[in-house]
Amino acid sequence: MAKCIRCGQAAAYSFRVLEVQTLHIRDMTGEKRVQALGNFQDYGVCRTCAAARLAKIQKPGVCFFRNCASFGAILAMGLILVVLFGTSNGALRLMGIAAVGCGILGEFSTVQSFKKKRKTYAALEQKDALLLAALDVLMDSNPKKAMDSDLTYIPVDEKTLAMKNGDLMIAYKLLPEIAIKAYNLIHGKSANDE
Repeated sequence: MAKCIRCGQAAAYSFRVLEVQTLHIRDMTGEKRVQALGNFQDYGVCRTCAAARLAKIQKPGVCFFRNCASFGAILAMGLILVVLFGTSNGALRLMGIAAVGCGILGEFSTVQSFKKKRKTYAALEQKDALLLAALDVLMDSNPKKAMDSDLTYIPVDEKTLAMKNGDLMIAYKLLPEIAIKAYNLIHGKSANDE
């Protein structure tokens, strides 16, 4: 029986994911991405971890305020700079105005993100919300780096099986040729089938 990726207890939810490795290469013309598909991985998440994540999403509390605190600090620092250097040093005043703008936009973005997530989960039945929360735990707990490459994961479930290669490309930020290979692998074809 699979164990929970977060705490090691017996898993209540099992997931199969396809690993995607992305290497960012910078050269004279800008930044390019090189992607490769890894192997299928099987992971599990226990009911306790899924329920804890669902509770955090439904009533964010400390998590929400922790995310807002950093933008609040930027906003406060910007206001201090604007007040202190409002009539004198133009560079510091401009930096203060920019910090105020960043703080406001960051706060707004954080609030919108939490609202959207809460609304999504509220629209689901409890069983489906727990499954989605378990997937959220899995995506947070998986390794994010392998040497110089970033790791992302495509869950193999009904939702991704219903997607076309273009949908996969957009949803998981895949390069076109990798989206085709991922589509084929997810549907049990060889990676080079067209």
